[in-house]
Amino acid sequence: MLTFYLCMSFMLNIDRRTKGIVLSLLFTVLGLLLTNFYDKWQYIFFLRMPIIVGLILVFFPLIAVKLLPSTLKNLFVLRTNVKGQLIGQLILVIVGSTLAGMATILVYNVILTNAYLRFEVQQKQALPEWLLYINGIILSLPISITSIILTKKENQHPNSIKNHHVPILIGTFLGVSIAALLLTISNFVQYILESHPLPKQILLNLIYLLPEPVRNGYIDHSNNLAPGQIAVTAFLLVMLGVYIACYFILKPQADSNRFEAPALFYVTLILTVLVLLLSGMSFFLDYSRIPVLLLFLIISISGYLFLGVDHYYVLNDEPSDAIKQEDWKDIVCNRIKTYQADNEIKTLVVVCASGGGIQAAGWISRVLAGLQEQSKLGINFTQAIGWISAVSGGSIGTMYYLDRFGEHGYPEEKDLSSIFDSAVKDSLDAVGWGLTYPDLLRFIGLPFLVPKMEDRGTAIEEDWRGELKHKKASLASWRIKVQQGKLPIPIFNATLVEDGRRFLISPITLEEDNPANSISPITLQDNIQSKSISFKKLYPDFDINIATSARLSATFPYVSPVCRPDNPKTQQNFHVADGGYFDNFGVCTNVQLLDEFLTAKSCEINKVIFLRVNAFPEPVASDQVPSAPGWIMEVIGSLQALLNVRSSTQTDNNTVSVKLLQEKWRDKVDIADFAITFPIDIDKKYTAPLSWKLTITQKEEIKRAWKRLSQYIDKEQVIKKIEEKWDEWKH
Repeated sequence: MLTFYLCMSFMLNIDRRTKGIVLSLLFTVLGLLLTNFYDKWQYIFFLRMPIIVGLILVFFPLIAVKLLPSTLKNLFVLRTNVKGQLIGQLILVIVGSTLAGMATILVYNVILTNAYLRFEVQQKQALPEWLLYINGIILSLPISITSIILTKKENQHPNSIKNHHVPILIGTFLGVSIAALLLTISNFVQYILESHPLPKQILLNLIYLLPEPVRNGYIDHSNNLAPGQIAVTAFLLVMLGVYIACYFILKPQADSNRFEAPALFYVTLILTVLVLLLSGMSFFLDYSRIPVLLLFLIISISGYLFLGVDHYYVLNDEPSDAIKQEDWKDIVCNRIKTYQADNEIKTLVVVCASGGGIQAAGWISRVLAGLQEQSKLGINFTQAIGWISAVSGGSIGTMYYLDRFGEHGYPEEKDLSSIFDSAVKDSLDAVGWGLTYPDLLRFIGLPFLVPKMEDRGTAIEEDWRGELKHKKASLASWRIKVQQGKLPIPIFNATLVEDGRRFLISPITLEEDNPANSISPITLQDNIQSKSISFKKLYPDFDINIATSARLSATFPYVSPVCRPDNPKTQQNFHVADGGYFDNFGVCTNVQLLDEFLTAKSCEINKVIFLRVNAFPEPVASDQVPSAPGWIMEVIGSLQALLNVRSSTQTDNNTVSVKLLQEKWRDKVDIADFAITFPIDIDKKYTAPLSWKLTITQKEEIKRAWKRLSQYIDKEQVIKKIEEKWDEWKH
């Protein structure tokens, strides 16, 4: 290691020409090593699959904690607010990592032992049985130990369970015991297979179905089963039992109090399946020089193409008792008139809820509930909200916020705290189940083994539904409340994949009867209306659940799949993706709708508060940035530019759009623009996560950030400015 660091230091302090000479010498030495140790490199090739998975098991915790903390670190933090949940999750992590480690070392050993039979290479000695167990345990330790360390650190938070050392010790003991029990069962199955002639004969008969040269490595020179084959078969049977049992026991349900396996367990389960599958494929196909990954992709793609595999969401028929559609502008006017006296200056509040995963869900829910808790705003401010344009994670926070609305057009005080708690509930576990079962089986070419409607998207949707107060809520049921003035109009922004239009998922039709006569809000957005379509316009006779609506808006890349409707009565089968592709802040929709609303003059609105709730701090431009190596830019530069442009460019465009809208209505309506942005961490210790899981510390950080704003500690004092404007307009 010291030699490596000295070489790196030397390379960094020499000129480019000298570096080229040094690299040429290094490659020459590497070529000589490859030539002189050819037999060893051959075995590395044959063992590439277990070696790769073994390296993942060892280095995945380091990558998650050090290189990608905002995305992967929270995988290792188990639920610490309930004693039983912590014990159960720790058991599964230890069991899962142990099974992954043992699967890796078992297939490593069987390939190492039998490669000479199959590939005519130098024979290698098998690892002793005791060494198999030690190596398997060593491979499992990094994940287990990292999870225990980070969970113990999380348990130091005051809101965690008291005396956390006891459940961690219990979970560790039970996890080790159950892992040992499963390995014992595997050994017992191996004993049965070896003791009885029938199982061995069945395996031999299956092998003899192969052409004679291809049998080598599965049988030895005496036509008996090759060493290690029965051990792997026994482990595979036990693993198959665990895999099937977990499918049914851990399947997500709409119940907020049920036990859920940690996402980290599903990661280890996927690694176990892949190391067994890919190692078996490589051992079989390397004899014929067929590339494993190429064949694997062909099988996977063929399953999608010829079996019609796709991802779907449920599109229900419209209830027969649904209230007839009304003009959305009249609905907003009725809500404002209901809660604002005739002699008051009519004030409309429109909200933009930005995207950003669970960070956005937590921040939007905390801000909207917190504004009602402010004594100078209160329920009157909430009742003035005409509609909310939400995107991605902001749609999840908006869903739980509106779910708690009562009969008087605002959430009851007793429900305000539960809004935030529901919005920040861990959903990554449900995604893990969906990836490990329906989506993995589809990917490996076995889609016929899983129901058509099951995937990681429906799994996370079911998990979200469990936190709803009204679990059966749909767009149709919300339409009744909207038309009665009890609920602001929800607009969940999504994107139609096939043509790139904004897809506005709302219980109300938002299009004009005659779009050609509508007035474009600003010159920079000509024909903006033609670039969007609402759900009720595209599917006028259909309905979807509220959790489905939010999920479509929050189709976070690769966490939940792009999907299309499943209903034979409709021909409109657009795939739906995250709303952040078009506008991650919901501003574009609000600019369009507000301009249409003011143009129609459906009611006398004198004042408008245009409220932008942004889940992340404003990006800070800098002239001095660290320069990444060129090869990194070649690999991820395009993606990095795309992500950064989405934040900075969309923010600038949205600001310009709002200013142009203000300018257009300057002499008629006073439009006050406020941006409630997640404040920059003073201590520089908080890193907003990009996954669907928050630790207790991160949840408290969101609350602390709101407290800074609501108590005017933040230098921008945006809440104070909103209160001053609200008070000014009231009087």
